[in-house]
Order: sequence, then C-alpha cells, then structure tokens
Amino acid sequence: MMTARPRPTETPRTWTGKRRSPETEAFAADPKVEKWYDERALKSKLSADNDLRKLRLTLERLDLSPAELIDLAKKDPDDLRARLVRYAGDLKRKGRLAVYVAKTLSGVRSFLEYWHVEFTGYPKLELIRGASIENERVPTPEELGAVLEQLSLRSRTVALLIAHSGLRPQVLGSYQAERGLTLGDLPELRLEPELRVEQIPFVIRVPAELSKTRKAYTTFGTQQVASVLLAYLRERVEKGEKLGKDSPVVARNEIRGVARMLVETARNRGGFVTTTNLITEVANALHAAAPAGVRWRPYVLRGYCSTRLLIAEGDGRISASLREAILGHDGGVAARYHVGKKWGPELLAEARKEYARASSFLSTAPSVGHADRDVGMLRVMLELLGVPEGKISEDDLKNATPEELKEKAEKYRGQSADARQRVVSNGEIPKLLGEGWTFVAALEAGQAVLRPPGAA
Repeated sequence: MMTARPRPTETPRTWTGKRRSPETEAFAADPKVEKWYDERALKSKLSADNDLRKLRLTLERLDLSPAELIDLAKKDPDDLRARLVRYAGDLKRKGRLAVYVAKTLSGVRSFLEYWHVEFTGYPKLELIRGASIENERVPTPEELGAVLEQLSLRSRTVALLIAHSGLRPQVLGSYQAERGLTLGDLPELRLEPELRVEQIPFVIRVPAELSKTRKAYTTFGTQQVASVLLAYLRERVEKGEKLGKDSPVVARNEIRGVARMLVETARNRGGFVTTTNLITEVANALHAAAPAGVRWRPYVLRGYCSTRLLIAEGDGRISASLREAILGHDGGVAARYHVGKKWGPELLAEARKEYARASSFLSTAPSVGHADRDVGMLRVMLELLGVPEGKISEDDLKNATPEELKEKAEKYRGQSADARQRVVSNGEIPKLLGEGWTFVAALEAGQAVLRPPGAA
C-alpha cells in the first residue's frame, strides 16, 4: 500500500519541474498507452503528461496493466467498479479530498474512452468546489509589496505582469518552453535608441496561441510594471543580450557550463522559459510570506488582479466588460459585440483611460495618488498654463488621471490671459533649458511646466 503524500498546507512546498520517471517512461512505451497518449498530446502536451502519470499511478494501485484494465472494463465492469470504490475509499481515509480522488481517475476515463470502452462505474463522490483552496485568500497591496521585495528582477517582472496585467503564467512561458510572450507583443516598448515605454498604461497584446480561450486579447501594464520591466531588460542588455522584437519578455537565466548550454540550446532555441521554471521563485516567495493559516499559490496573483479591478469597478473606475477582457475571459454574448472584437483606436483609447483610472487600486508602490493631490496647487498650475478658472471641475481635479487632466488642459489652454507657458515631459527639459526656457513647476506623471524665453 502506498503512503499518502502530505497535504499542501501541512508542509512547505518546493516547486520543481515535473520530468518523466523511468517507471513512467516504461509505462508510456506500452503500445496501447502510446497510441492513446499521442492523440491526447495533439491538443495539449501538458494534459497528456498529467493524465499519463495519473493513469500509471491508478493502475499501479489497482494492480492492473493497461490491457487488463480494458479487458476488465469490457468483461466484468462490476469488478472494476468495486476496485475503484476501494481505491477511492483508501485515498479518502488517507486524508485526500474527494476532488483529488476524482481528478486521479481522469487518466482512466480518457484511456477507456480512446479504446471505445463504455464504462460508467466510477465512484460517486461528494465534490465540494473550492475545498482545496479554502485557506487561500488574495494578498493585500502591502502584503504583495513585501513579496515583491524578496524577488529578483526577473521574478518581480513575472509577478507584476500576472498581478497587474492579469496574464496567466502560461502566457509568459509555456509548458515545454516552446513559446511565450515576446517584446514585439508590447507595441509601445521601444528598444532603440534607448529602452523606454512610450505611453503609460502600455498595451500588451496576447496572441491567440498563448490565450487559454485561443482568442487574441489586449491588456495593459501599469507604471510599476513598466519600471520593473525596463530595469529587467536593461539588466539583460548589460549581460550581453541583444534584444529584438522576437526576444522573450521573460528569458532563461544565464546557464553556466558549456555542456548545459548545448543541451538547453538544442531543446529551446527561442530563449523562452518553462512555466514551472518561470514561477518557481515566485511560488516559494509567496509560500514563505503567507500569513499563518493562509496558503498562497502563484495563481493567487491573478486573483489579486481580478479582485483589485473588481474593487475599482465598484468605485466606478472600470467597467465589468473591460475587467473581464483584461483577464482574458470570454466575457459572454454581450462582450462579443464590443471588447470581444478586435479593438479600434477609439475603443483602445477608452480602455486605456479606464485601466489608468483603476491602476491605483493595483499598485503596491506609493504614488502621488488622487486622494493625496494638492488640488489648490494643481488649480494654480492649470491657470498658469492658460486654463480659465472653472473650466475643469473640482471632481476632475481630485479624481482624473494625469492623462485626462493633460487632455482637458490642452482643450482649454490659451483661453486665459496668460497662455505663454507649456507642459513638457521630463525628457524635454534639458534641451529646452539650454534654449533659454525657464522652469516653473513640476507636475504629475513625469511632466513639468516651462516658460519660453522672454515671457513674463
């Protein structure tokens, strides 16, 4: 009788990759198993490998070979049913949840269906949805911030892309590292002449082959994501990597040793990372930082994104349809008529505004937030730019994003007595100061007010 493995909440978990054991390799060589596996792998190699392991372990516990399983299901289904009931009872007595027992039987079910064996004698189990994650809750921004501080730049990039942009880990690196998100999927990222992001929030386009629904979709990245991503990319450049549109957003760590490098290159020429490798450091940091009685898995970061955007939705910052679209969900019939289709420039601009309004709910970093604004000083700055008093409402002064304030200021600028000043980005300041312009004041989002030469 096999010894039950400890429950996830009982002992610390070390996340490592799953490789076929010699026993599983030998089992997969069985002609009947091989044919079933090959067809299963056409759709999903991950699901095929999982079901292969489940089938082997179940048959090992039932003391049956693949051929004997087929023969017993055809000739004596009642005997097979009795064996499966005993198997399920043994697992439950060892503390396994009913949902775990049911999942272990997915390999048997799939295998018998492939060989056209009609068998319905699976144990009837009381499945309680969510029982395996009942001790899991979404971290607060402060708790997530503490986790991020423990991570390397690469893992911090991974964690923030999941927590702020809602990406699934499989989007950044697939099961066997055959594909992943590339820098070309970030259309507002510029690699030359210097690394920079043109606009915040920045667009992230997830290709259909990386999407769980097999439909391409668009999401965004916050200023915090942009800052960490750019730092990570600069680190890679400093190590000698030449970045291009086909470069992975998250790349393999440097491999030491010629032999290992040759093996890795032969296995993966694209430089992508396996999903397991991608989340190992993040998973261990989450586990170590979880409060007593709480379990945090890597997927809790997507829960963080969904929950924080839901709170933002309740505050009127973002619509339900856009929240679902950002998470890569189907969105239902209603969404298919707007966010479910390819976004045009108008819809993209509106979606960017909504995400910008909601981004403060995602942030784990202190920022000049809407609640912290000096509204009086902001009003003075706008009037200096030529915006007449009263043109921008008190509510906008308190709650509008920096991008929205800039748009409104551009609309009304020049309609007051003093319209000779200009809002510029921080990058333009050195050049303009050299041309005789005068610094007036700093604004939000990396901007400042400058006065042209000769102006009072």
